[in-house]
Amino acid sequence: MKLSKLFRRAIEIGIDADPRGKKRVGKLLKKQADHAKKLEGVEKELFDMERTWNPFGDSRIINGTGNEEVKRLMVGIDIETQEMLLADRLRAKGERIDCIFIHHPEGRALADLEKVMPLQIDILADLGVPVNHGEALMRPRMDRIWRAIHADNLFRTERAAELLDIPAFCCHTVTDNLVYQFMTKHICAKEHDTLKDIVNMLLEIPEYKEYARKGNPPIIVSGSESSRPGKIVATEFTGGTNGPEEYLEAQSRAGVGTILSMHVTEKTLEEAKKHHVHMIQCSHMASDSIGINLLLDKLEKEAGKLDTLDVAGFMRVRRK
Repeated sequence: MKLSKLFRRAIEIGIDADPRGKKRVGKLLKKQADHAKKLEGVEKELFDMERTWNPFGDSRIINGTGNEEVKRLMVGIDIETQEMLLADRLRAKGERIDCIFIHHPEGRALADLEKVMPLQIDILADLGVPVNHGEALMRPRMDRIWRAIHADNLFRTERAAELLDIPAFCCHTVTDNLVYQFMTKHICAKEHDTLKDIVNMLLEIPEYKEYARKGNPPIIVSGSESSRPGKIVATEFTGGTNGPEEYLEAQSRAGVGTILSMHVTEKTLEEAKKHHVHMIQCSHMASDSIGINLLLDKLEKEAGKLDTLDVAGFMRVRRK
């Protein structure tokens, strides 16, 4: 499958798994397309037309024409210049690497990270948090993320890929949507008597089991093994990055008892304990691996087997 077709199909799969639903995502894309038609001058020149069909600003091709034939991917959760050099060295030794699949965004995909965060507003709205509350709390957090990223040296990895002539793309919210749906179906929707029962069920999942074997298991960070979970959600699995700490109180008031998260900041943990919300910090790399694996499984149904060279925290697990 050519890179452009593979990437566009990945975006479609991400839309299918989006918590907002295809109808709402379609409205957002149409709004971008209508906005683009009205632009003139420098605003038209600088407008990112990809926003008219790709709702995930943190997922895009960062190097390549799109015409490259892809049969073997080097896949990693965090890929930077050192991994680009590793790919170049492996290629020189005869390893086939057609393209690099990066999970965490780099280049323009990282510059636009805050643009995917409003997704969290809709997830909380489904739990009973009023949209106006979610928006009011999210805007300052988005602004902080934008200012922080704006100062970063964003394009080192992208430039390394260009100089080494290695096609590369990022899929962040695409795969996070998939693991969010997976966790909601296989963990949150089940009955659990204690937080320990949740951890035990997580350890039945191959990626979590393997990372636990390596010393990076899911851990209870708020609550105890014997604590009763109450309503379980995976609200911190997609939407770019952590939402505002105030979301913990909003979720508590909406009846949430336990939150599954990929990573928990100290401020978030402080708020969780303050508002008596249990939290389980699932292994970040294992969680990201699940999302990537789910996407690769779906792509293989159409493209045939895609061989992978697993690096930078990723482990390939195929599911039927």
